[in-house]
Amino acid sequence: EVTLTIASPDADGQIVSLPAWIPGSYMIREFARNIVQIRAESGGRKLRIAKCDKHTWRAARCDGPLTIVYQVYAWDLSVRAAHLDQTHGFFNGTSVFLRVHGQEALPHVVDICPPEGDAYKGWRVATSLPELKARRHRFGTYVAQDYDELIDHPVEMGEFELIRFEAHGVPHEMAITGRVPNLDGARLAADLKKICDAQIALFEPATKRAPMDRYVFLTMAVGDGYGGLEHRASTALI
Repeated sequence: EVTLTIASPDADGQIVSLPAWIPGSYMIREFARNIVQIRAESGGRKLRIAKCDKHTWRAARCDGPLTIVYQVYAWDLSVRAAHLDQTHGFFNGTSVFLRVHGQEALPHVVDICPPEGDAYKGWRVATSLPELKARRHRFGTYVAQDYDELIDHPVEMGEFELIRFEAHGVPHEMAITGRVPNLDGARLAADLKKICDAQIALFEPATKRAPMDRYVFLTMAVGDGYGGLEHRASTALI
């Protein structure tokens, strides 16, 4: 379930939409088909929200802040979409974050809420999305400077192994969820460091510094399957 709060909605009726594709995976994906329920309200009053086309909605006019609550069917175990079950949660912003037309250039604050119950008390958060009030690897608020940045930082939640290293002075992490019974973290970190050092030196020969402050590999170990999708400060891997 996703709750979208728009402080100053369009006076003529706010239009929102979900992307049809995700950068880096060049096929039409129609993510809006996974929105199974949507409603709108303002000041405790229910508002009409009408579907304009297969991925766009318009909410009725309102004077104050607009809240849109929607449910997303999250059962795509891939690097492209969203998957949520009792073992972990993973999502790309293109699958879950409605675009607020006319306000794409404004900062977007995301509150990632923990699941309820003792079974999930060990869950953490792995993402390259900058923290606002959340502590690193914890639930809470994160921030993106605009919508393009918002959808370019996938999120992994659950109990994961965390590997850390530096490449040319830039902190790198790899969060691994799933089947990792015999993980050799030290060897993996050493090998990855060599690859990342060489890659940064190749593409940034003058400065030998990566064009980000931190980089995160989000890895789901599923046993049978593979895939990868690159983002501005992270990579989603299976």
